Amino acid sequence: MKWTSFISESIRMSWNALRTNKLRSFLSILGISIGIYCIIAVYALVHSIEKNLNDGFAGFGTDVLFVQKWPWDDFGNGYPWWKYLKREHSTDLEAEQLRKILPTSVASVVSFQFSSGVKAKYKSNEIEGLRLNCVGYDYKEVQPVNVVEGRYFTPDETKSGRNVCIIGADVAENLFESKYPIGKIIRGDNRLIRVIGVMEKQGESIINASTDNQILIPYTFGKSFINYKSDRHSPQITIKSAEGISLKTLSWEVEQGMRQIRRLRPGEDKDFAVNKMSMITDVISSLFGTVQTIGLFIGLFAVLVGCFGVANIMFVSVKERTQEIGIQKSLGAKRSFILMQFLIEAIFLCIIGGMFGLFLVWLSFQGGNWFLHHKMDSAINLFISGSDISFGLIMAIVVGIISGYLPSFTASRLNPIDAIRSK
Repeated sequence: MKWTSFISESIRMSWNALRTNKLRSFLSILGISIGIYCIIAVYALVHSIEKNLNDGFAGFGTDVLFVQKWPWDDFGNGYPWWKYLKREHSTDLEAEQLRKILPTSVASVVSFQFSSGVKAKYKSNEIEGLRLNCVGYDYKEVQPVNVVEGRYFTPDETKSGRNVCIIGADVAENLFESKYPIGKIIRGDNRLIRVIGVMEKQGESIINASTDNQILIPYTFGKSFINYKSDRHSPQITIKSAEGISLKTLSWEVEQGMRQIRRLRPGEDKDFAVNKMSMITDVISSLFGTVQTIGLFIGLFAVLVGCFGVANIMFVSVKERTQEIGIQKSLGAKRSFILMQFLIEAIFLCIIGGMFGLFLVWLSFQGGNWFLHHKMDSAINLFISGSDISFGLIMAIVVGIISGYLPSFTASRLNPIDAIRSK
């Protein structure tokens, strides 16, 4: 018998066995489905949140370095915390010097920025809790700024510190109520600012980095009323690498340039930090990897229950078909044929359970997305990836092999004469 015919015949017999014992089959499939659901739901949930976070941070630029006072990954390594406190914040003058020091073949853009909280008012409309992002002209080369109405700053406006701004989509909608905002004067923290542009609506961000509730102004204008040299304003120099230059190379060049600017002697501790987004995303991946491992062990207990259920139904199936097995063996069927027949039946049973479990995960995530987006206004997007589906099906096949092998082996070892005489 050809293998294709053998497998199709085994599946047909398995399907008939499932139809004959509906309740027993349903309970066994349900056990596998719950086990696969537990494992894949945890895996897919971890993957979804991890990807949402990584995508959010990646929006700041995977080819960008940030020169700041505080490091993102060095705490707890024995460096005295009070030395961090003594460090000076990055300044716009250092950004200018660094722009002259770094060759354009290594760094394509050097920009400076800081931020602050602000409330904005136009006539009787007022919004609180906005983010005022004070940036340089080159900011648009580091972070995408999609202006859908009006325009971006000019170099002269940035250099002279003109009181102009670009507002986010939600700011424009709430302040101007769908009226044309370009050229209007808003009041931000008692400063009159003229609107010259509106950014494209970006939507919610899981790390609260959406531009919809931001106001961009030239940092030279921001310096006129904000004392930016404090931790709450997060002053930073942002450097974008040139094409083909690795962040490792750029980081070395930036560090040497900053040591030169701050007149640090060879071997002297640096008093600045050169950060990159991978410092955060690597920690996130490590954290979620641990959570995923814990979830795997929890899910395995549910799968173990399903294994016992499938093994039980297969032993019952072997007992009910003992005479049939005896007839097959008396007609020349080999042990391997009998073993594979029942093993394929167990695998088929588990695949059905696994597919049902995956369907339940997809259904749960669809409901979760609806609730998150419509009821909580969250930016999190839950999804089940192709790798999660593949892992679920492979897990189902492995469970089928483990739970079906012993019953199949028992069936293949039956004596044909005793099997035919059995009742």
